[in-house]
Amino acid sequence: MFDHTLIFRFYQQSRYSAAALLGALESDPKLSSLRVLAPPIPPNEIIKKYLRQGHVTVAYSVMSTQVDRVSDEVREIRSQFGNTVTLLAGGPHASARPWELIDAGFDHVLIGEGERAFPEMVWRLMNGSDVRGVEGVVSEHMETYPKPRDLPKVNLDDYPPFALDLNIVGPVEVTRGCPFACKFCCTPFLAGGTVKHRSVESIVSWLRLAVQKRNFKRTWFLSPNALSFGGSGGRAAPEKLKQLLSETTSIEGLEEVFFGAFPSEVRPDFVTRDTLQILRRYVSNETLQIGLQSGSDRILEAINRKHTVEEGMMAVRTTLDSGFVPHVDMIFGLPGERDDDVRANIETCLTLIEMGAKIHAHVFLPLPGSAYENMPPGHLSEETRTTLGRLAKRGYLTGSWGTQERLAQKLSSRCI
Repeated sequence: MFDHTLIFRFYQQSRYSAAALLGALESDPKLSSLRVLAPPIPPNEIIKKYLRQGHVTVAYSVMSTQVDRVSDEVREIRSQFGNTVTLLAGGPHASARPWELIDAGFDHVLIGEGERAFPEMVWRLMNGSDVRGVEGVVSEHMETYPKPRDLPKVNLDDYPPFALDLNIVGPVEVTRGCPFACKFCCTPFLAGGTVKHRSVESIVSWLRLAVQKRNFKRTWFLSPNALSFGGSGGRAAPEKLKQLLSETTSIEGLEEVFFGAFPSEVRPDFVTRDTLQILRRYVSNETLQIGLQSGSDRILEAINRKHTVEEGMMAVRTTLDSGFVPHVDMIFGLPGERDDDVRANIETCLTLIEMGAKIHAHVFLPLPGSAYENMPPGHLSEETRTTLGRLAKRGYLTGSWGTQERLAQKLSSRCI
């Protein structure tokens, strides 16, 4: 077996998926001789060094908002090293538009969940075998490719949530998938309507190991709807949630547990007084991230949220009464918005602020793989932009709406 180096190149926004995928590599005994590096900078100099010792593979986890940056790096790598380097891509954009990444210069693109297939791809590359036999792999001369929902599903308990040996860690993903199919979100395309949870036993085991090996002091959990943990996805399971929090907060050496705060969020229709009392007893966060998304019932129905503005208001009241500060996600520029919807969005934000909530403002992005991928990009009127800026200066609102408007335009320009 020849010497093989894998360089996993990722950006800050995709660090969570990188931690899980590198953890899957670490846990595979067949890959014990693989040299794995995860540089925070473009890898050209590292490639040059290790090409002298054997074959080099460079892997990227690509979000749709990163395509231009990734494509520029790949062009530089190809210009300097030609075909002496193997380039792999995975991630959300790979699943939605694999041919775009093949055209950008990647040798192989992996669709769907990567924990099982990615180590198998690397193993085959190390042994000179054909990676096209791995389910979910797309290569240049393939005429068809699968959809993520048609591929074998991963059992989260079979893989680590992070890469402890490399010290590349992040929140523990406790839930994957969502049954609600919101039209602005690509999760339904990537994971289907299936919802699966990592078991409490697995979570506790990995966190104990993280405390021992990396002196973990605090942890966050990753979920599209944190309060759905242990349930069917459409319904909560309070006893399972209580078990998760009671057992993780009992881990010796783990001083803080954050749940329901960023980078996770909760749906308004899952917020109840009893559930928040469970959180209040165990968690360290003082905030709760609530995904309301719009102040217009007409828009909420159109985007398939399956809750109302009033349910969002009730969730905020319950959150405040339970001693948490609500941080409410709101999206501006959603498809089909009329002037009255924009006004309702602003008025809802002002009401929430008066109640004691904070607002996290977003601009609609036509994400590949979402039901709205071919819709016009989100755009703010000058009045809305001025209002958001004024609220931000007063400390009531956060967000990167200017950056997101530019990203929305880029995504829209590449719609196919």
